[in-house]
Formats: sequence, C-alpha cells, structure tokens
Amino acid sequence: MLAWRRVSLVGPAGRLRAPAQVAAECGEEDGGVLLTAHRFGQVVPYARLLCRHLALRARPWAAESELAIAREPGLLRLARRSGCRALVLGPEPDPLVREAREPGALRAAARALRRIRRAGLLTVAHLTLGCEGDDAGVFARAVWLSTAGRVAFPRLTAHEGAGPMSPDELGRGLAWAARMLHRHRAIWRRTGIVGADGRAALIANYRLRRAIMREPTGETPAMRLARVLARPIRIRERVPFVSTLVGAVAAGGVQVRSAWLRARARRDDARAAFVIRLEGAIDARAARKLVARVRRALGRTPERIVIDLGGLELVSLTVLTHFLEEHASRLAELRGRLAFRNLRPALTALRRNLHGMVPNGALLEQALEETS
Repeated sequence: MLAWRRVSLVGPAGRLRAPAQVAAECGEEDGGVLLTAHRFGQVVPYARLLCRHLALRARPWAAESELAIAREPGLLRLARRSGCRALVLGPEPDPLVREAREPGALRAAARALRRIRRAGLLTVAHLTLGCEGDDAGVFARAVWLSTAGRVAFPRLTAHEGAGPMSPDELGRGLAWAARMLHRHRAIWRRTGIVGADGRAALIANYRLRRAIMREPTGETPAMRLARVLARPIRIRERVPFVSTLVGAVAAGGVQVRSAWLRARARRDDARAAFVIRLEGAIDARAARKLVARVRRALGRTPERIVIDLGGLELVSLTVLTHFLEEHASRLAELRGRLAFRNLRPALTALRRNLHGMVPNGALLEQALEETS
C-alpha cells in the first residue's frame, strides 16, 4: 500500500476536485492509486460519481475512509466493482472509538469492519496506542478489534510525546500486540483466502511474521492485569445502593436493575504501583470477583496497588458491611502496599447521603492511606 501512488481528492483551493479530473490523473500511470486528503464516503453522491469515473480507468485503487462508510453497503459494492481494493482507516477518526461512552462501541466498530470486509474490500487500520487516557489494556483491545474486525493490515504506532506509559512499557506493549496479531490463527482469521486479494494479504502477513517473531517480547504485569480485568462485572445483588456523588438525586437506598463494574489498570512508574480505576457500581459479589481477578493476575506481587475510586458512582450497603468485615484482617496486613485514591471525597459523599453514618468507614480510613 505504501508503494501506491497518492492522488489527492482536494484541490489547491481546499475544495473537492471533479471526479473526472481525479480519474484522469489516476489513469496517467500504471499501478495502484491511493486517494487521500478526503475521507471516501463522507459525501456519498460524490463518492458514487467518483466510482463510476474510476470504473472506466480499470485501475486498482484504495482510499482513506472511516467506519461510518459501513452503513452504505451499496456504495461499498459499487467501489469494489470500480476497482477499489482496500480502505485505509485511522488514525482519525479513531478506529478504537475511545471517545464513545457506550459499552458496546468497540463491538460495533468490529461489526462495521466486518461489513466492509464482506463487501470484498480489505482494510488497513492505523491504531495509535499510548495516548492520554490509555491504560495497559489498550494493546489487548487493539488486538481484539483487528482480529474480530478482520483487519487485513493493522498498523500499530506509538503515540508521540508524553503519555501515561513509560517508553519501555509502551514498546513492550506494541511488540506483544504485533506478535499476537501475527500468530497463525490470527493471520488466517484476519485475512482469509477468498479471492486474489485475500491470498496476497495472507502472504504479506506471513512475510511480516518472520521479522516479528524474531524479536523477543513478553506480556508485562500491567498488561496481564488489564487483560484479566477487561471483562465488566455485572451487578446482580438486589440490595440498596448509595451514591458516591454529593447531592445526587435519590442518593440513598437506590435500587439498581442494570449496572456494571468496570476496571481499568495501568502502571504508574512515578509511584511504583499498579493503579486500578473503578467505574460504575459495585456490590459485594462484584468486589469479591474483582479481588479474585487481581490475585490471579498479580499473585503475591510486592508491588503497591492503588485503587482509584474516581469513576465509582454507586456502592451497595453489602460492600460497606459484609465485604469490609470479611476482609478486615487482610486490609490491616496490606497497610503500606494497598492504598485508595479519591477515597476521602467518596466517604464524604457516603456520609452525607447516609445522614452521617458509614458502616466500617473508620476501617477504611485507619487501615488504608489515601493517595492523591
């Protein structure tokens, strides 16, 4: 794809060029053409007219595009018939849909990628990892999206500039992700062998695999922890919940019908600790499952663990009573190795919403130091 000749869809004045003019430039030389500077499919009538003109030139071509084009199956079929071989996605808009708040946004992105693949077009996805806000699980999410979305050519790059990860962790994460994407099963699942384009993609991926597998790499503890915590935990207890937000409507005794506990993990080199950020709601069952997952991922690690409560919105009364009572002795043993972040604001809100009484609140304040 890098050897293909680039042709801009935007003229010097910043306007879209006439489709006939673009097609004429594409036909001037032999070989493939990559259409740039405008996301193909953003203006559907223009894209359809461009396909009709390119069909007369009988040249293989590819174009920069976005996931939204998957909602235009007719345009995808027309592009394929006119000679389109692949669509290039990312880094903007972000294929990993980081800005989306919906829980199923990543799965929706994978479905969109599969629709493009079913139309007969290969995909090249540029994924920038290590951006601000990324946790150690971003590498596993990139691997999952590329594999589940049948991305023939995933291109993983490191974010330039300062970020939440150290250069060593970022480099090891990228190496691990590249190795996971070029296992035998992952290559065959991403490329397939239907048609000449699929066979060419298969061969290209195996050539790249030879170089990747020579490099030693391993999963970091933070990545392993993030992978274990990646699956959300469903809240199942039908007990009263208390809001950790000051002034929340119906803050005390809320009944939750559908809620999840989500956990994100990363390594904080400045504090030499693993930071686990909790989001959503938590009950005693979810808390026990979270503890079991952390133990399975880290074992008896001497590293410090910081629990960030900044994203936690609801806490069940069973967490404040049964769970804390069960683990009281263990909390005392972990003093100095286990700490809470944003604990004081959460306790303040709980006291206010429970009219000044927090069961076992003193246990948290005495046994665990709060970190900023």
